[in-house]
Order: sequence, then C-alpha cells, then structure tokens
Amino acid sequence: MIGLTSVAPAVAAPAGEGVATGTSAVAAGKAPMASKTERIKKLGQLTVKGQKSLDAWYAGLGQYRKGKNPYKFNWSTDGCSKAPEKIPGGYDFTFPCHRHDFGYRNYKSLVGVSKFRSQHKKRIDDVFLQDMKQVCGARFWADPLTPAGRKKAKAACLKTADKYYAAVRAVG
Repeated sequence: MIGLTSVAPAVAAPAGEGVATGTSAVAAGKAPMASKTERIKKLGQLTVKGQKSLDAWYAGLGQYRKGKNPYKFNWSTDGCSKAPEKIPGGYDFTFPCHRHDFGYRNYKSLVGVSKFRSQHKKRIDDVFLQDMKQVCGARFWADPLTPAGRKKAKAACLKTADKYYAAVRAVG
C-alpha cells in the first residue's frame, strides 16, 4: 500500500478452515460455498462508504476471527505496508489499512486486476480515505492534549490521511 517505516503481521487463517474431504460440505456441517456472484455482491456491501458498510466489515472480521468465513474471503493484510499505522495524537490507521487490503485482495482475485482497476479501485481508495478521516475525528475519553493540541494533532492526522490516500491512488 504505502512505504514508510513499519510492517504489521498478516492475519493468519483460522485453524480448521477448509473444505471437508470425502463428504459434502452440508453433511460435514458447513454451509455450501457462496457463488462468485454472491461473493462479489457481499464484497460490495463490505467495501462502500458509510457506517453500515464499516459495521458489516467489522462483523465479518469478527466472524473470521472465530473461524467462520462463509464467503471464503481473503482476510490477510500487511497493514499499512511500510507506513506507520499508529500516528501521533493517538490515532491508529490499522483497521482502515486492513479494510483497504481486504478490498484490493478480494476484488483482484474475484474479478481480475484489470476489472478491479477500472471498476473498483477508486471506490476502495475513497472508502480508505473516509475510514482514515473517521479515525482522525475520534474523541478520546482520556485525552491528554489541550484543545489547541488536539486541534493540531487532528489536522496532522488528516494531512497524513491525505498523503496515504495520494499514495494508494498513485501506486496502489
């Protein structure tokens, strides 16, 4: 995604995830694999602007972490690549970067790189910017900064979000 300083570990696949062999998925107690069309539709719901989409993405991540991945999405991430996820002022871009990777990796595998670039990349990048700006707008319950200091930190956060966005638009 972006190149600056730190690298986050990838999210590992849950233990036991896979296809049962020698028996049907339904007989093994697993739901049948969603069709490509269903997977693309669900992916679209998880990668659009708005709180509803963000909440659904977090819910999906939570299910994945419990070992459930009914759409067989790729939840791996390298975080913000080499850019810092935690920035001054207490802001953390970990989840915006993770969701951005999620969109890129899954669309590329489902629709191909060319179609991803022409039909989905800009939207995924715009959602990334929205998610980072939401982080920058967070109000901390135990904020150690003065109001003037918080205002300055928030401005720096928004500037960093714009830089990360510009980077993914240019090379992502």
